[in-house]
Amino acid sequence: MKAAIRSWAGYLARRIVSLLIILFCVATITFGVTHLLGTPVALLVGNTATKAAIRAATIQLGLNKPLYVQYWQFLWQTIHGNLGRSTHTFNAVSTDISQRFPVTLELVGAAIVLAVVVGLVVGAASAIWERGLPDLFGQGLVQVSLSVPSFWLGLMLVYLFFVKYQLLPAPIGQLAANIAPPHRITGMIVVDSVLDGNGAAFVSSLEHLVLPAVTLSLVAIPSILQITRTTMISVMRSDYIRLARAYGLRRHALLFKYGLRNAVAPIVTVIAMSFGYLMSGTVLVEQVFAWPGLGLYAVTSMNDQDYRPIVALVMLSAVFYCVSYLFSDIVSALADPRVMLDGSQ
Repeated sequence: MKAAIRSWAGYLARRIVSLLIILFCVATITFGVTHLLGTPVALLVGNTATKAAIRAATIQLGLNKPLYVQYWQFLWQTIHGNLGRSTHTFNAVSTDISQRFPVTLELVGAAIVLAVVVGLVVGAASAIWERGLPDLFGQGLVQVSLSVPSFWLGLMLVYLFFVKYQLLPAPIGQLAANIAPPHRITGMIVVDSVLDGNGAAFVSSLEHLVLPAVTLSLVAIPSILQITRTTMISVMRSDYIRLARAYGLRRHALLFKYGLRNAVAPIVTVIAMSFGYLMSGTVLVEQVFAWPGLGLYAVTSMNDQDYRPIVALVMLSAVFYCVSYLFSDIVSALADPRVMLDGSQ
């Protein structure tokens, strides 16, 4: 028992140290790029500002200090969650992000659930009936998902389900204008509707969530489906599965008890990668559906030349990826303890 605890402690310590090193490198690169390309002073005061105004803005932002002092302040403020102030909303960037983060998390959560369900079911079916009808359907779905841009797909879904057939509401955010929003508890409107007992808001929020979630899920489905199919085919062709089949084990036991468990590590890694990618790549989908999350906030900040939110969102994207990979490493190690042994070599 003590040996297992020590093994887990060492494994988690290595992964956390790697995460911190990656975040430090991302912060350093972000600081270097933003300071090498210029300063945000001109964006704040405009091209017609006087020298006195430019100097005052430079001092206010701390850009008159030595570069190493600015770098240390940047790291210190980032660690403590001080991400600056938006010049467009005039709020602290951390406040803007905390308001929009649950909105994006709800959208990405719904999309990744759809992607995982479709990817695992169709991928496993493609592996079992290789070159059969399920496999042809799965490969066709992969090709379509990879070929069609997400923003175009979103527009087509809006045209079909809203404009032509009126089955779903207009892409105007999370809730219909005539529905009272639930009390903010988690920031995720579907969850808050349930917790608040607001049935009308729950139905309306689900209707508004369907199209953007489906559009975003098609970004993640190809990788999950393909890795499930490829890994399952490899596992089902392995010697120990052939031996188990020769001993007369049932097909579903071979598939779920032995096959899927040994295939779970690469599948979980791809799911984590897809989650991190979706969390930092919702820009186009949120723009199409007027979804008030981090992606729309990033677009607005770039259009308004708002410097601080862009830097903060870059750092936040790195955190999404790192935490997702850390979670996938933990799940993979739980499913297959050999992962910890490989990491220690």
